[in-house]
Amino acid sequence: MTEDVDDVKQRIIAAGRTEFARSGLEASSVRAIGDGAGVTPAMINYYFGGKRALYEAVVAEAQGRLFERIGAAMSEGDGAGLAARVAGAYFDFLSEDQELQRLLMREVMDQGEGTRDLAQRFVGPLRALFEAHFGRKEEARQLAVSLFGAVAGYFLYAPVLGAFLDVDPFSPDALARRRRHVVSLATLFEELPR
Repeated sequence: MTEDVDDVKQRIIAAGRTEFARSGLEASSVRAIGDGAGVTPAMINYYFGGKRALYEAVVAEAQGRLFERIGAAMSEGDGAGLAARVAGAYFDFLSEDQELQRLLMREVMDQGEGTRDLAQRFVGPLRALFEAHFGRKEEARQLAVSLFGAVAGYFLYAPVLGAFLDVDPFSPDALARRRRHVVSLATLFEELPR
């Protein structure tokens, strides 16, 4: 019985996401990714054309899931509470996929050759989506940066925050408290003139 090609690709993407989040693009091992996916390194090259292409597929797959989540939050209800829904959706996404933040942060820290390109491809569509709903005013952009930091920073600095708060930052109670706080911050967007 042959394995489904899509299943194999998804296993490779999942193993790649884990390895890239742990080690970064340059230090990641195709062999370790293959071991994690239960395939040979040759299969990774066959399906993705190499480590860089797999990395880009990992980011694109995560970006697609994030946009789907944010898009669903934006399409719920009318404009009231839109920022809070988006903040909640982003928080929920990162709660479920903490590896994405580590992967992107590693790229920023490593300053890989494609960092700016990757950031532009990942952030550009998010910015366009944001501007379509909240406008291009400087105050809206600054609040978006603050909100992004409030959500992403929590996951990036979890070990430090856990020590500061004296709790497991990923416990259901701690996540629920942080989510409520972030959603309440997002209500500031609703007060901005458009």
